[in-house]
Amino acid sequence: MQPKALEIHEPVVLSLVDAVTAWQSALDKTLSVSGLNYPKWLLLRAIRLNEFKRGLPCEGAIFLDVPQTERLLRELHAEGWLDFPADGTPRIADAACARLERAAQAVRALHSVSVGHLSPAERGALSSLLHRMTTTLEDHATRHGRHAAWEQHERSVVVPEVISRAARQAVPA
Repeated sequence: MQPKALEIHEPVVLSLVDAVTAWQSALDKTLSVSGLNYPKWLLLRAIRLNEFKRGLPCEGAIFLDVPQTERLLRELHAEGWLDFPADGTPRIADAACARLERAAQAVRALHSVSVGHLSPAERGALSSLLHRMTTTLEDHATRHGRHAAWEQHERSVVVPEVISRAARQAVPA
């Protein structure tokens, strides 16, 4: 007897789609901290593992054609990730090796959490912790942005958005 194929709107399919979407979002955030995106990460990984040949497409988790790989190579070189010796073969820049290793560790950590066998209570606790961490990081990024604006213009007054709205409402009154 042939099992019935799952319909797109069934709960298990929706759960899997949600899980994959959440994992991809977490991967994107993890890579963006290092200044990377998924195609750049895949290309750097292929170069590091000597699986990339210039002038050929990069066939990995996603297909990167030759024009796209050349564009990514230029971007990665401009961002300090790659060097090109005399023969033109891309290699990881010495100054970028530590950054690349940290990014790889973050991706491995994300992967280990995503495939770990956790109980529902453990997953709930982990999810809550990650949510709190994300909120803290977003608050820190906002404060850092305000501080950077103040450093650029010492005489500027950086006012939090909440106070700014209240001040705008008070002025007409």
